[in-house]
Amino acid sequence: MTDDLHKNKKKRTRLTPLGRFVVSLFWLIVFATAGAIVGYSIVGNGNPLEVFLPQTWIHLVEVLVNSLL
Repeated sequence: MTDDLHKNKKKRTRLTPLGRFVVSLFWLIVFATAGAIVGYSIVGNGNPLEVFLPQTWIHLVEVLVNSLL
C-alpha cells in the first residue's frame, strides 16, 4: 500500500538559491519597468516610451540631487 502512494506522488522541481535570486531579479526588473511606464504615462501625462530615454533619467537624478542639497 505504501508503494502505491509513492508511485502516485509527483516529483517537484525546486530552484536553487541562485535560481530563486535570478527569477526574483527578473520579476523585480519587469515590475519596476512596468511601474515606471505607468507612472510616467498616466501620472505624469508623458509618452510611455520616454521612460527609456537617458535624458529622462538624467533629469530625474538632477531633480533628486538638487532637492536633497
